[in-house]
Amino acid sequence: MKHFWGIAIFMGYLVSLSGCVEVPAEGSLAPDIGYKNRKQYAVSGLEQNIGDFLSSSSTLPLKFEIINITETNGGEVAALKEELSVVRYKEAIVGNESAEELALKSVVVKQPAITINQNTGKIELLEGNKIPAGEYRFDVQVSNTSGSKVLKDAIVIEFVEFEAPSWSAGMAKPPVIERVAATPNQILFVGYLDGKQVPGNRIDFTKNRSAGFKGTFVDDKPEGELWNVRFPVKYSDTYCSWKVIKNENGAEQVSYVSENFNFVLGIPGSYVIRLYK
Repeated sequence: MKHFWGIAIFMGYLVSLSGCVEVPAEGSLAPDIGYKNRKQYAVSGLEQNIGDFLSSSSTLPLKFEIINITETNGGEVAALKEELSVVRYKEAIVGNESAEELALKSVVVKQPAITINQNTGKIELLEGNKIPAGEYRFDVQVSNTSGSKVLKDAIVIEFVEFEAPSWSAGMAKPPVIERVAATPNQILFVGYLDGKQVPGNRIDFTKNRSAGFKGTFVDDKPEGELWNVRFPVKYSDTYCSWKVIKNENGAEQVSYVSENFNFVLGIPGSYVIRLYK
């Protein structure tokens, strides 16, 4: 009998101790939730999915909502909320449909240029957005069964309108890109050889240029080679050849050197791209 009462007293002692411990409610939001890399980069005009959200020990599933967007320097954010036309398919696509059949299987809807995936937290950009260069800050609300929490400046995305991320070592220096006008949609490629500008008929692009930027040749001009292009110009590994003319013993010697570079243009307009050999 004494043994029984001893066990009962010991169990009562454990119960009294457990009364001091807070029992967690159903569902919880961990204090350390957030994006893996808070600072991100994007190119305007391109379709992109940005940001990996770390839920830590939070109860899943989580729901995400953009609460507010600001530009670091007080710039305008209207372009991020602009609604663009998006084609959504109502039926599975087999692959051999005619244009008429595809039209019957699809519907055009309006969607903001930038949204957040409600289930993953990824920031989703539509192709054709016209977001100006700048640094944009997103306040994001995260919710689950236990409630919600607003993360101030949860993710910061710096946008650029164009870039040349890579170029071959044989170039004298990196390509220089400049947006010179809002229209027309063209690129003027300006070539330099040994520090001197050469006319358009002294530079050329390989027959495989379709693997690079999508465009239509217009003309060889004194200042460079002119192309019409469709926007956005996605990452384009492009080869350019320079015509090298040398005079040796009174005879003209012609040869060609070729280099490649990768570039992307997001916002429509007229651009000048300077290439140095």
